[in-house]
Amino acid sequence: MEPFIPERLDDLTPEWLTQVLREGGHLPAGGAVTSAEREVLGEGEGFMGDIARLRLSYEGGEGPASVVAKMPRLENRAFGELVGVYERESCFYEELAGEVPVAVPRLYYSDFDRHAVSDRQKGAMGLANRIPLPLLPRVTRMALWSAGRRKRRYLLLIEDLGDAQSGDQLAGTDPSACATVLTLIAKMHASFWESPQLDGRYWLVPFAGDSRVRQSLFLQGRGSFRERHPDLFDPEFERLVAWVSEHGVETIDRMQEEAPETLVHGDLRLDNLVFREGEPVFFDWQAIRRGPAAYDVAWFLSGSSDGLTDGDEADLLHGYHAELEAHGVSGYPFEAFERHYRMGLLATAQTLGLLTILDVGASEGRGAEMAAAWVRRLRARLDQVDLDRVLAP
Repeated sequence: MEPFIPERLDDLTPEWLTQVLREGGHLPAGGAVTSAEREVLGEGEGFMGDIARLRLSYEGGEGPASVVAKMPRLENRAFGELVGVYERESCFYEELAGEVPVAVPRLYYSDFDRHAVSDRQKGAMGLANRIPLPLLPRVTRMALWSAGRRKRRYLLLIEDLGDAQSGDQLAGTDPSACATVLTLIAKMHASFWESPQLDGRYWLVPFAGDSRVRQSLFLQGRGSFRERHPDLFDPEFERLVAWVSEHGVETIDRMQEEAPETLVHGDLRLDNLVFREGEPVFFDWQAIRRGPAAYDVAWFLSGSSDGLTDGDEADLLHGYHAELEAHGVSGYPFEAFERHYRMGLLATAQTLGLLTILDVGASEGRGAEMAAAWVRRLRARLDQVDLDRVLAP
C-alpha cells in the first residue's frame, strides 16, 4: 500500500509510522510501532513549519527510539510554497545530504506531493524578477493566493538530535564556537566550489534568482517591522533601511555576478545547529541555494554574539578564508571575499525585514527578543561597512 502523506501531526499514527519505517529499512518486517508520544518543538519561535518529537514504542522489533517530524505550518504554507522551502529541504535530504562533508540529521522518511510547477521554479523566478518593482506587490499577492490553493503536502522524518547541546541564538556564543562552525562550513563550501553537482537540480535556485521579489517583500514589510520594534529605528538604522530600500536588488545581484558559486545553507545560525562533543550538526536546510559562500558567513556572524569585537570578526574572516584555501579553493583573494561578506551583511538586513510578513508569533516572546538581538548584533557588524563605497567598482 502506498502511504499517504500526512499534513497534520495527528495523522502520524502508529500504523502509518510502522509502514514507512518498515519500507525505509528502519524497522524489521515483524516489528510494529505501538505508540508515538508527541512533543511539539519550537512552538511560537518563528518556524516555517510544525515540528514535533515522536517518542516511539515497539513490539516484535526495534526501530529508532525517537524521530523528529517536520511539516508545513498551515497558516504559513502559502508563503513556504511560494518560495519553495519545503520542497527544497526534502530534495536536499533525498539528493545531497549524503554528499555534504558536515554532519546532518539522518533521514528516515521524505515525501511530498509532486507538482508540475516544481521543475519550473527557476523560470518562474526569472519571470517574476523581470517585473517592475511597482507592480510586484500585486503580482506577489496573486502568487501567494495561487500557492495557497495548491495545498501540497510535505513531510520529513529525521534523526532526533535532542541528546546534543542546542545552539541558542538569543543567548549567543563565543568566537571559539563561531570559528568551529565556520571551519566546517568552509569545508562544505569548498567541496561544492563551482561544482557540476550544483547543475541539473531544479530546486537548487540561484541566490539572486528572486532578488526583486525579496526586495518587494522587504519594502512592504518595513512599516510592520518599525511598528513592532520602534526602539531599533534611530537615525542610524533609518539610514541603513533607506540604503537597503534603494540598493537591495543591486547588492544581491552583484554578489551573484561577482562571487564564485557554491552550495549555500542559506539560514546558518545558532538555532539551526546542535553540538555533539563540541562538533556542530547542521539542520534546517529549507533556505539552501546555489550562490556566494560569503552570504552564509555574513548571516551567521550577523546574529551570533553580542560580544563579537571587530578584532574577533577580522580573525574569523581570515580563518574562514584560510580554510577555503586549505581545501583547494584558489583564485578568490581575501579582499574579494571580504567585499562580498560586507554585501552579505546588507543582504541580511533585507532578509530580516521579510520576517514580518509571516504569522509566526514574532511580535512577542522569544521571537521578538531574538529579532531585536539580531538587529543589534547586525548593526555592530555594519559599523565596518561604508555604505557610500560598498558597491563601488
